[in-house]
Amino acid sequence: MQIPPFLRGEIEGVHWLVSVWLRNLDEVEETVQKWAGNLTPEGFWWVPAPETNPIGGLVQHIGGSSYRLLLRGTAQEIPEALRIRPAEEMAPSGRAPEEVLAEFEQNLERVRVGLRALEAEDLMRTVRVGPHQVKAVYVLDHIAAHAQHHAGQIITTRKLWEARNR
Repeated sequence: MQIPPFLRGEIEGVHWLVSVWLRNLDEVEETVQKWAGNLTPEGFWWVPAPETNPIGGLVQHIGGSSYRLLLRGTAQEIPEALRIRPAEEMAPSGRAPEEVLAEFEQNLERVRVGLRALEAEDLMRTVRVGPHQVKAVYVLDHIAAHAQHHAGQIITTRKLWEARNR
C-alpha cells in the first residue's frame, strides 16, 4: 500500500509551507491519474448534466489554473495564450485524453519548479490579482486548494460515468 502524500512528510530543501503545498499537489496528481488516466475519449469528455464539466475539462482547468495562480503569486505576467476563462477551459474540446493529461503534467511540473524556488520573503511579497492586492502566500496557497476542489469533481464525475454504464 502506498503512503498517502500527507503522510510522506517534509520535502528536503524547501520552505516547510512549500513542502505542504507540494504534498497536496502530489495528492492532486495521483487523484487525476487514478480517476482520469484510463478513460476512453467518450468518458473523458462526457458531460453528466447541463452546467457541469467533463473530466477532461476539469483536468485542463486544474493544470492551467494552477500555473496561472503560480504566475500571479510570483508577480509574473500571464501570457496572452494562457488567458482563458474557466468555462472555456473546462468545455469539452475532444482532444485526446493522453494529450490533455500530458499538458496537465507539464503544468504541474512548472508549478512545482516555481514553488521549490520560493524563499520565505517571497511568500510575504504583495501581489496583485485583478483589482486586489494580497500577500503572495494566500495566492500560492490557493493553488493546491483549488486543484483539490476540482480533483474531487473528477472523482464524482467518474463515479457517475461508471454508474451510467453499468
